[in-house]
Amino acid sequence: MINRLFIPTVMLASLSLVACTQTPNEANNLAFSNNGKLVKVTDKNNAKNKTLAYDIQDVGLSPKGQVNVWAEKLVNELVLQNDALRPDQPLLISTPVMASNLNTTNELALQLQQGLLAAFHAHEFNLVDLNVATSLRATEQGEFMLSRNWELLRSDLPVSHVLVSTMALTPEGIIFNGRVVNVTNNRVLTAVQSFVAASSLSGYLQPSEIIESRNGLLYRHEKRGDSRYTVLGDKL
Repeated sequence: MINRLFIPTVMLASLSLVACTQTPNEANNLAFSNNGKLVKVTDKNNAKNKTLAYDIQDVGLSPKGQVNVWAEKLVNELVLQNDALRPDQPLLISTPVMASNLNTTNELALQLQQGLLAAFHAHEFNLVDLNVATSLRATEQGEFMLSRNWELLRSDLPVSHVLVSTMALTPEGIIFNGRVVNVTNNRVLTAVQSFVAASSLSGYLQPSEIIESRNGLLYRHEKRGDSRYTVLGDKL
């Protein structure tokens, strides 16, 4: 009789232990089982009674640089003036170039290109990234998927619409002109022009010096800032 009662009692105790192991502490879900014993974690901050709250007015949006705000305004105007491009048609954002030399660009233009891409995506356009390579490159410095080497890029992208744009530096700031072009017939579908004072892009533009070198020639001005602005990092 004793043996018959002993077995169910042991089984009941085992089931109780398993139940305790599988049921975490109500105060903290970090409780765990260690060799059959339940290890509890004290909830000193009463976390179980705190609700998750997110106040957008208190937290705010992620900060945006001046050039990205400029990119958003440019895209808003391009969308407003658009007369043919549909959001489902693939669109490629090319790098802005200098109006005086369509083969040159600068650090500001490269950053603006990224901002234009993000701003168009916010309008739910169908964007194509030209700089995605055909394969991943694993190096000691990291794993890279983006490239500007044309040999590593796809040449058969299904794109018929491209945003092309130019920049021109002046003694007051920078002039931007952009348009979306259908590359099959060169038709302009939408266009935008913009002028930004240098003070609005203080982190990218710098005034000219009294003596400056440009294209191998020396120029002397009466005072600093008499000539056109230059982009920080440009080779003069």
